[in-house]
Amino acid sequence: MTAGEPRIGPGTPSEIGRVNALIIWLITRIGGVGRPPNVFTTLARHRSLFRRWLIFAGGLMPGGTLPRADTELVILRVAHVTGCEYEWHHHERLGRAAGLSAKQIESIRDGASAEGWSPRQSLLLRATDELHERRDLSDELWNELRSELSDRKLIELCLLVGHYEMLAMTLASLRVAPDPTDGAPAGAGRLAGRRVLITGAARGIGAATARRLHARGARLVLAGLEPELLTEVAAECGDALALECDVRDREQVETVVQAAVDHLGGLDVVIANAGVGAQLPILGGDPTVFERTLEVNLLGVYYTLRAAAPHIAHRRGYALAISSLAAAVHPPLLGAYSAAKAGVEALADAMRIELASSGARVGVAYFAELDTDMTSRGFGTEAAKRLTVGGPFRRVTPLKVGIDAIEHGVTVRARRVVAPGWVAAVLPIRMLAQRVLDQAARLGLDQALEIARQENAPLTTTLPPKP
Repeated sequence: MTAGEPRIGPGTPSEIGRVNALIIWLITRIGGVGRPPNVFTTLARHRSLFRRWLIFAGGLMPGGTLPRADTELVILRVAHVTGCEYEWHHHERLGRAAGLSAKQIESIRDGASAEGWSPRQSLLLRATDELHERRDLSDELWNELRSELSDRKLIELCLLVGHYEMLAMTLASLRVAPDPTDGAPAGAGRLAGRRVLITGAARGIGAATARRLHARGARLVLAGLEPELLTEVAAECGDALALECDVRDREQVETVVQAAVDHLGGLDVVIANAGVGAQLPILGGDPTVFERTLEVNLLGVYYTLRAAAPHIAHRRGYALAISSLAAAVHPPLLGAYSAAKAGVEALADAMRIELASSGARVGVAYFAELDTDMTSRGFGTEAAKRLTVGGPFRRVTPLKVGIDAIEHGVTVRARRVVAPGWVAAVLPIRMLAQRVLDQAARLGLDQALEIARQENAPLTTTLPPKP
């Protein structure tokens, strides 16, 4: 056995069992990585213990009470002090997704003495180091921690450090090999030459997706309103073709799709992303805002998919319709947005079946709140602040998490694209999730509705006069 050779290698599906293989497949899909991590396929060779370990580990991350950025800060520090590069590379990606910047992640190696840490972050780093070195916390540091953390969080912090120290020891002792895709999005390089049309590409998800796919070698045509912004994005993407397009106009959409086909010499991928948002109550809300929302978010997607369908109907073809978690769980003040996104889901599902014989695939993207202009401008209203619905449904996720998911989805032509990962768990239980939301939203709802009826909450993108 050579020094770097695994002492116990990753198990095959027959070696880890069907149940474990299914669990690992689900975790891989939710996490948006290209292949099952070696840590899972190795530990799963102890079939029953693996499942018990997952429950405990999941209770700490991602199911713990500490904020995700704090959790990843601690885990990365443990990885550094134990010298576990597998742990470091695996959680470097997760740390970025949780909101840690590249500079912060690099500073974790320098510990609490590095510049830029908040008092809370500095305390967590000091606590991690003491637990590693002393297997205990000094009274002085304990008292400082009590000013920041509840009893539950203090218990969790000790268990979190201990668990990842144990995992680092296990990884080192078994000589678990690094994952080939750690630190890089799945499928990087496999998009080279792919011919892609993106609508709504002037900013937000569309612009960020364009930049990412261009970096992976895709050839792009970008469509949207706001021509100055669209031109800037196109210039950043190797002078991609930029075409102004109001997706409410079927003839404009058909013209743009044909121009994309002519420019690229065909079409492999269409991403129907153009969308608007506005909060308005059904009773007392402006019906014109409701109508415009459906025109852009539903009819615009229909026109795009309809026009592109003949060109992507081949074995490499793929259409991705950008829907939302709101397609499955429908919050108050988002009746128009939810109705449109549910329609998008239905359109894509039907189109998937209709194009199946051609070899083309169709996917639906379900996103919770991503950090975009739409979230801050459209859903950051005074009425929204009065709603009491909390938890993950109101937590804004870094845009990069969504773009990572889109890149992976386009690469593998995925049926479902989700961001953040927990959205995948909500979709199968949407009816139950809706019941929970029904109850949770009631407190303060009447006041929020009254404010919404008076508040000026325009669409997130200014629309030209309808053609």
